[in-house]
Amino acid sequence: MGFLKDRIWAWGYVLDRVPSAAPFTFEKSRCSLETQAAYIGAKKAFYNNSMFSREHIEKNFATWDREILENCIDNRLTPFQMDRLKNIDEVFCTLEHDNYLESAIRAARLSLQYKNIKGIHFDDYGPTNGGDIIEKIHDKVKEINPELKIAIVTYSHFDQEPYKQAVKYVDIFSRWRWVPSLDYWRCHKEDIRILRDITGPDKKILQGIYIHDFGSYGFHVTECMYPMPLELFKVSLETICEHTFDGTLDGIIIPQAAYFSCQSHKHLISFLKEYIDWFDGTATDLQ
Repeated sequence: MGFLKDRIWAWGYVLDRVPSAAPFTFEKSRCSLETQAAYIGAKKAFYNNSMFSREHIEKNFATWDREILENCIDNRLTPFQMDRLKNIDEVFCTLEHDNYLESAIRAARLSLQYKNIKGIHFDDYGPTNGGDIIEKIHDKVKEINPELKIAIVTYSHFDQEPYKQAVKYVDIFSRWRWVPSLDYWRCHKEDIRILRDITGPDKKILQGIYIHDFGSYGFHVTECMYPMPLELFKVSLETICEHTFDGTLDGIIIPQAAYFSCQSHKHLISFLKEYIDWFDGTATDLQ
């Protein structure tokens, strides 16, 4: 594959029909999760269809296009969608908001049938987002499939204490910078050192990179209409790739698949693809 491609994780949603609306995307997409993974050469992915139920969306995102329910959510974790992911070596199923324990058990049981399901994943992990029952979830999942891994999302601006409490139960920590900042990438190694001091040397740390500029609108994610500024995106990608190569990071997450076919984000996707190919193509393998 290549040094980076072996360490890149895709992130997004399987679309049952294209083009379709997708969660947190503001134009129709023709790019499903497995298509994004193939395009960038990723063999690992976070599968997010399982993060939402129809009821959760209707309660919290009532303005979303109904296509999201019909073409993305209603078939979550079904054989139809699992088969679409068969060429991805490692799939982590994101746990359903407001239903963490039951969705973890369901994913663990499915992993006995679909051998490329290698773990479960908490998005926006915190005291009320899985943190209160992570020990119970860990024990239930391991009881069903001892090989499954657990991953959580961490943010650079959040209180780090909940992450300290999770270390015993978590295998992979992803790091995210919500509000765009050149200064953050200038000091990136220091932030990863802070997280590494929490996790210890044996846990994996992945850095997430935003293609869409959600953070400029705080947490009003349904109002964030624009892609990440190109120059800031370039700095973030270049920094992450270098820090993966030198061992500061264990990998990279690139969300989300639906934006890969959006005309509004093409300039970012083109740079991303060219840069990853250049980085891997010019890295001599001495092993």
